[in-house]
Amino acid sequence: MKLPLPFLISVLGLFVTLAPAAPTAETDERVAAAYVLALGRTATPAELSQRTASGSDTISALVTRLRETLARDPAATGATSRKAFTDAFGRAPNAGEAVGTGTYTELLQGHVRSLTEHPDDYAGVLGRAYRFVISRDVYPEEIEYWKKQDPLPYALLVACIEDWARRNQPGLMVTAGTATASINSLYLTTVRLSPTLAAEARAAAGLAPVVEGEASTPLGRNVIAAGAGKIASSGRIYFVAAGSPELAR
Repeated sequence: MKLPLPFLISVLGLFVTLAPAAPTAETDERVAAAYVLALGRTATPAELSQRTASGSDTISALVTRLRETLARDPAATGATSRKAFTDAFGRAPNAGEAVGTGTYTELLQGHVRSLTEHPDDYAGVLGRAYRFVISRDVYPEEIEYWKKQDPLPYALLVACIEDWARRNQPGLMVTAGTATASINSLYLTTVRLSPTLAAEARAAAGLAPVVEGEASTPLGRNVIAAGAGKIASSGRIYFVAAGSPELAR
């Protein structure tokens, strides 16, 4: 039996309506960024596929969902808490040392506040970062250089020292200039974002929005992570960041 054309068109339209929307590159970016902010790591292919089914959720909404997932998974909570501690202080927590609970970014924010309140602890983090990247202790002048800026977690310090060392080879002297991190840092897990999604990610990370017309640095302060509000991004690239597995070597 030959079906009338209007009927076929209506049936086809029904199937189009019921079919799930294909994930877009923007959706993938949102999910990837949410995993870095919430868990401090990239999403696995299976996780990326599962979460992209959420459609057009904002990064903040995705982070909220991942926070709820963390609360139901003690193993993931412990792994995230230990990672946030190590990325903040450059060492594993001692026995009995509180690591807290929450998303990676929330925990890192708390650790950065602790470093702000305890300058001697921050000096220790600086020393560990310099020994790790360039195999020497931090100079007193460099401690003063970093203390004039907002405290950074160990992972971001390492990335900034790495970038400074690369730009100033050979014959490294005393760290100076604008603290800058690269999306290609060996020591960071990163996800590149469009400027629009970067604004979403800043909100999800608790960073102040960028004020239009308020020049930051020639490179742009586009690194999105706890404590990274004033770090310049090499190449003006917007990206979210967490410590990479290379920090543990």
